[in-house]
Amino acid sequence: MANKKDGRIIFICWLAYTAAYVGRLNYSASLVAIVSDLGITKPQAGLVSSCFFFAYGAGQLLNGILSKYYNPKKMIFASLFASSALNILMPISSDISVMKYIWLANGIVQSVLWSTLIKTISDFVSDKNVSKAIFVMSTTVAAGTFTAYGISALCVKFASWHITFYIASAVLLISSFIWMILYGESSKASAAETVKGEKVKISRGMITAIVIMAFCGIANGFIKDGINTWVPSVLYEEFNISQSFSILLTLLLPLLSMFGTGLANKIHTKIESHSRMNQMFYFAAAVLCAGIIASLKFKSLVFVMICFIGVACTMSMINNVITSMFPLDNRKLLGAGFAAGLLNTFCYVGSTVTSYSLGAVSDKFGWNAVFIIMLAVSAFAVIICFFGAGKKKRNI
Repeated sequence: MANKKDGRIIFICWLAYTAAYVGRLNYSASLVAIVSDLGITKPQAGLVSSCFFFAYGAGQLLNGILSKYYNPKKMIFASLFASSALNILMPISSDISVMKYIWLANGIVQSVLWSTLIKTISDFVSDKNVSKAIFVMSTTVAAGTFTAYGISALCVKFASWHITFYIASAVLLISSFIWMILYGESSKASAAETVKGEKVKISRGMITAIVIMAFCGIANGFIKDGINTWVPSVLYEEFNISQSFSILLTLLLPLLSMFGTGLANKIHTKIESHSRMNQMFYFAAAVLCAGIIASLKFKSLVFVMICFIGVACTMSMINNVITSMFPLDNRKLLGAGFAAGLLNTFCYVGSTVTSYSLGAVSDKFGWNAVFIIMLAVSAFAVIICFFGAGKKKRNI
């Protein structure tokens, strides 16, 4: 019976966050078509994404603190329902000066989700199934990204980018009602839940771990959402392929990065240190960014796609370590909801910076400069991880 309850909770948490990704990345997925249709600059278009990331990141910190007081059933439903309504408003407005405020509001309502979902898993999923939950939730990024870009590619090819938002709205609305129905009545929390009122002293090692994860989170958000946002534009501008085909090729990133999340979980069974894992993944990302720079110089579409997929995989693995593994591994010390919200905030600090800034850099200096910056960020993250990688403690 416990396994059945665990499976139900894990499924609805996965569905809710996957749907949220569809209702947030649909803008980035359609960006190349939106820029062309509305006749706006890349920095103007990127500002809309930055507004979402800013609101989402700031909200993550607040909701991470407050998540222990929330009624998950009502809060997740309200978040998905409100995001559905906001998605409908985007194509209706079709005005970039209005769209940025709609997407800012979308960031606010969606910021409730991650910390509340992770706390729900921590509270209601048994210890023996937590590792399974970590893996399943790590696939939401890939599944949501793949769905958003897939819908966008079809809409841009056969209809209009406007339809993408209507479909995303329907996905969010349906998911909100599935959440309400399957969540059912609140069950007893599992033994993994921290005893209310108990004060847990946070060690110096844990503080070091949080600081390192925070830096890694900023770098992860910067590179991950930089790739998600701008790859279709890079392919469209540098390789002269159609808008719909550039979006379609971008589908390969989330599809194959799903394998990265599974690999990260297997690696974690051999390497307990979160910092050491991130150090390995960021080193690989730096090498792959160098490959992208070379590919753009020699105009090799095949090689640049291999490198893009590789970077997407490493970022997916790092995101899994920061926002799922670390909070749930340390749930009895920090509280999973608080840790997930806090670290996701730092991820979205990087995301907020990337959409506008990299669009502006590409306009002024070209795409090579963008990937030189990503290489430098990856290299810096490798250095930061060095301070935790030598510690023989799971929480570092």
